[in-house]
Order: sequence, then C-alpha cells, then structure tokens
Amino acid sequence: MTSFVQYKPWMIERYGEPLFRIPVEIAGSCPHGRCAFCAENGSRAQQTQRQDSPLEQAEEAIRFARRRYRAKKFMLYIQAFTADLTDPDQQSILFQCLKKFEFEAVSIGTRPDCLPAEALEFLDTLKKQTEVWVELGVQTANDDTLKRILRGHDWGCSKQAILKLAGHNIHVAVHVILGLPGEISKDWKNTADELAKLPISGIKIHNLHVMKGTQLAEQYAATPFPLLNHWEYAEGLMDFLRRIPAEIPVMRITTDTPDDQLIAPHWHLEKGQFLDYVIQQMTCRQISQGDLLKAERTESRISATPVITEDGSVTFFSEDWKEHYHTKTGARLEAGQKFVAPARLKEKIKTQDIRLLDVCFGLGNNSLAAFCATAKTAEHQLEITALEMDKRVVRAAAEHFQTLETDPVDWKTVLSGLLQQSSFSSHHSSISLHWGDARWLIQALKDHSFDIIFHDPFSSQHCPELWTVDFFKQLHRVIKPNGVLLTYSSAAPVRGAMRKAGFLIAETEPGHNMGNGTVASPTQAELSGFSMIERNHERRAIPYRDPYLCATSKAILRQRQETVEARTK
Repeated sequence: MTSFVQYKPWMIERYGEPLFRIPVEIAGSCPHGRCAFCAENGSRAQQTQRQDSPLEQAEEAIRFARRRYRAKKFMLYIQAFTADLTDPDQQSILFQCLKKFEFEAVSIGTRPDCLPAEALEFLDTLKKQTEVWVELGVQTANDDTLKRILRGHDWGCSKQAILKLAGHNIHVAVHVILGLPGEISKDWKNTADELAKLPISGIKIHNLHVMKGTQLAEQYAATPFPLLNHWEYAEGLMDFLRRIPAEIPVMRITTDTPDDQLIAPHWHLEKGQFLDYVIQQMTCRQISQGDLLKAERTESRISATPVITEDGSVTFFSEDWKEHYHTKTGARLEAGQKFVAPARLKEKIKTQDIRLLDVCFGLGNNSLAAFCATAKTAEHQLEITALEMDKRVVRAAAEHFQTLETDPVDWKTVLSGLLQQSSFSSHHSSISLHWGDARWLIQALKDHSFDIIFHDPFSSQHCPELWTVDFFKQLHRVIKPNGVLLTYSSAAPVRGAMRKAGFLIAETEPGHNMGNGTVASPTQAELSGFSMIERNHERRAIPYRDPYLCATSKAILRQRQETVEARTK
C-alpha cells in the first residue's frame, strides 16, 4: 500500500524522467499587494536572484540543475509574485523561453482572481506549444481566514478558477497552507473535502512559516499565535491526504525558508527525515491518500513471521527489526514474569485503582496479561493507557493469538475491539490505545499520573529512540512518586539513561532461563525486595541522547558512539 503519490515517481512514470523546475521571474509584484504571510521577494528562487533577464535566469538555472542534479528534462516555472497573463510583455517572455530552451512543460503560479477571459485565451495558445500547468494559491477554503491573511479573494473565487482552468483542459495544482492563524483541524479537513470535489491535477501543502518582513511577523511579535511543530503538522497532513483522491500527485509537503528569514517555527527535522516520518506513520497506521473517500480500505500486512514459543504462545519475528517480539522461552511467560509479577499488580489492585502505561503495546501480551492477572481478584479498577505506532502488529496478533480456556478475558475480542475503536473495557478493566510515535504521544500525558509503566520497545541497538535519557525523563515525569517502571532490558546504556533521568534502579530475576530485567522507581521504598544495582562501568553506561525527541535511530547511535570514542582517548 502506497502512503501517498509522491511527485518524483509520478513524474518519472509520466515523462520518463523527473522534470527539474527552471524558475524564471516575469512579474515584479502582485496586483493586490502582499498577503500577510508573503515576503518582499515574492518567493524568488535563490539560485537565479543574481540574473537580471528572464532568459539569463533560465540559462543559469538549467546549468545549475545539470551540474548539481544531472538533470535531463525541464519544466519552465513561473514562480515569484503573480504572473499577469494578459500582459503582452510577460507573454512574450514566456514564448522566448520556450523557443530558446527545450521544456517538457510550463507551470505558472498565479492567484485565483487573476484569470480573466484574456488570460485563459493566452493559456489556450500556450498549450499548443507545450503542456501547461497553473499553480493556484488557494491556501484555504475558509473565507474568514482569507480575509485575515489579506488574500483579497474568497473561496468561491478559487473554486471558479479551478473549474474554468479545468474547462480549458489546463492542469491545475493548488497550494494549501496548514496552520494559518485562527484555523484548527476542522478547517483543514473542510479545505481538503472541498478540493476533493474539484478537478485538480496536483497539490502542494506546507505548514505556516512566519517570515521576517511580513505583516504576519508583526502580528506574531505583538501577539504570538500557535504554530505547528512537526508532530502536529504531520497529524494534520496525514488526515488531509486521506481526504484527497488517491491519483492526485502530492508535489510538496514542506517548504524551504532560509534560516536568516525564518522567525518560526524552528524544527529539528530535515525535509527528508520529515518525509520518512510521515511515510512510516501512514504505513504503520494502515492509512493512505484518499482512503477516507473509499467504501472499502485495503489493509497492509506486517513483514513478520509467527513463531510458537516454548510455552505454546505465539510471538513474531520482525523482518524489519530482525528481532523476535518476545523471548522464545515464552511470550506469555515473559509478560507475566518480567512485567506483571514484578509490578506486584495483583497485590496493589486489592487496595487501590491502578493506572498503567504500556509503552509499545505491540502484540498486546503485557496489557492482556495484566487484564488476566486482575480479572478474577480485582477489587478496584485497572485503567491501561497503551502507546503503539504499528497497527499492523496488533492486527497480526488478533489474527494469530488463541484464547485459552483458562483465560478470564477473550484475547481476540480485546484485540479486535482495539483495532476497531482503539479502546476496550470490561467490568473492572479498560484499555485506551493511542497510535503514533511514543515520543510525541507521551508529551500529552499528565504529570505523575501512572502507578505502573511497562516499557517494552525493541532493543536499544535497533530502537534507541525509546531508550534515551530524554525519553526516560518523560517517563519520570508521568510516573507517580511511588510508581514503578518495568522493562525486560538490562543493557548498561539503558540503565545509565534511567539514572540520568532520575530513576533508582534494581534487578528483576524472572527465571525460566530468561535474562534479568530492570525495575525502576523515583523512590527507593518501591524497590524493596529487589536487588539494587550499583553504578555501571562509566563508559559502558554512557546513555543514548535525543534532546528534541525526534532524532533518527542512526543519529542517536552515532552520537553515542562518538561520545564513547571521545571518552576512550
């Protein structure tokens, strides 16, 4: 299942090669002045700002693309400001460029209110020479927002422009901004839903940037308004894409603003990393572009092989992570001996309600084992909050797990309920399952709200993102002062990270030929009965770091390795 239609592969399929855009400036201003978010240079391309004439700009841009990208095919791109397609001088420049250079297509950026009949006639003439695209700055379908950002037109104008262009068989690509002042997710959904009804041929989307020298910058300085971080934008973007027809190429999901011009927001992800993140999240959540428009959805399958463990329960071997989800000694046995038993869950629930955080729900063994352990004896409520990124894993568990006669809870029923509704409840217990990157999800959880935390990601060598000092600080924030954290890991960097985050740590001994695990708590009293762990060898215990909670696994591993090497010199 393809997450969304990326522009480069789409171009290769259509033209045989990606078309490299050759930006040429033919207009020096916009007819209605500047919009609130627009910079003085009107989004001029950096590589052509030293050239005066449009032909020189085109020549330099082609030379640059051939040298840097080994480009073979090109698209003439009229980007900066707003082209006046009724101006004979601007028309002449376009024809000169097409005559002097070989272009597969031309794309012209303009406003919805700058397309009178004369402009459409010119485009009809132009398309006899080459393929023509018009990129319309729609931005939003919300009229109040359009007034607020000084666009000078309403949504009805955008809609009519799209219909007129399509009526002339001209390809229309629309530009949309998520996170405009005053808008929330329902506004983005409405914009996507409205665009999905119209004959568009492409779409560009990005989050709002506040740039120096704009009216928006003045507003932001006077009264700062919320801007989207990369997690928030990714959530809005994914929902937006699900409402756009599946065949529409997505030409852009981020924008470039030079650091010396950008006021906010400042992300800590590169464009490529953000793209990878969005694709990963859509794949794992089993969502795709246009799937909300379909009567039936296709579910992807995880690259994992079911394995029967020694206690007869099922685990999987992940082809992606090259690890088993559980020890081969027993999936159920591990959940009971490394998590439920050392958490002393059965004893605690006799005297109080228990709030449990299950980080990396995975196949669900730990939460289901907790359900079963408390189902018959619970005198109080067990409330589980579970975090999981990969919906395919839960689906695989629902398909392969078997409920035993001795189970007080039907495992298949619980897993099916979580797949369909992300929640399940019984008389004394409930689970709420949250989908996404745990590093983002945990930031929304309240301080000191959990009695028990099960921490069960893949190993720190394969998934260091969830074993860093910075993630453990988040766990320390949400755990109650008398709470306990359980994990199967006994790795020195993991224990070093726990200590740096403020935890006291001790050893769990599950037996059954399973390696020892770790129990941690903010207070030593909760670790009574366990063997306290002395400080590890300093170099071996150098922890993983992820200060902005968004680094890639490679970056985290590389940073630790560099620190280790520096300590040995």
